[in-house]
Amino acid sequence: MARARKLFPIYGSALANSMLTALSRGRMVNDFVAAYVTEYDRTGILGGPSRDRELAETIGREAILAMIREVRQVLPRFFGKKQRAALNEEEKETLDAFFGELMAALGRAWSWSGEDRRQFRHDLDLYSEFAIRQAKAAHARKRGKVQEEEPPFVGRVALLLDPSMLDQARRAARKFHGDAGRLALKLLRQTLRPRR
Repeated sequence: MARARKLFPIYGSALANSMLTALSRGRMVNDFVAAYVTEYDRTGILGGPSRDRELAETIGREAILAMIREVRQVLPRFFGKKQRAALNEEEKETLDAFFGELMAALGRAWSWSGEDRRQFRHDLDLYSEFAIRQAKAAHARKRGKVQEEEPPFVGRVALLLDPSMLDQARRAARKFHGDAGRLALKLLRQTLRPRR
């Protein structure tokens, strides 16, 4: 299986490092917060260097969760399949090894304790459950009216960013969620680009 051999588990580590670099050195989260503060004149949400760093780290963690969810959703296409369920056992094992290495790299970078690891996996499960509900809701919408649910990212980031102005914080978080998803796909393409 040529495709499975090309998706080396080490690429999971490379992708994790690319995501972390994009968020920190690329200043993605800091730029998001700064743009929000400027657009809505909300300098009051800033609380000095330690508060700002904590806010950026927490929102960055949510961005990583959203990016991993996006990658999980699209990676079966690497094997020419739309969903994980359509993959054969070897392909599933390859994806599991890829994501295992991605999670291990995040754990090393963030110096996770056992509890940190469990909490991150729990939150990732929350994001995954949402994606499953969305897929079912999309099917139900074809038959009738069903209100679309917001991704967990939107509510969680809005609460972190500006709990006293939730509507505008949700709008900003929705846009940032889209940006994080696009960045995840870009980084995945760069990571899996054939090496010469």
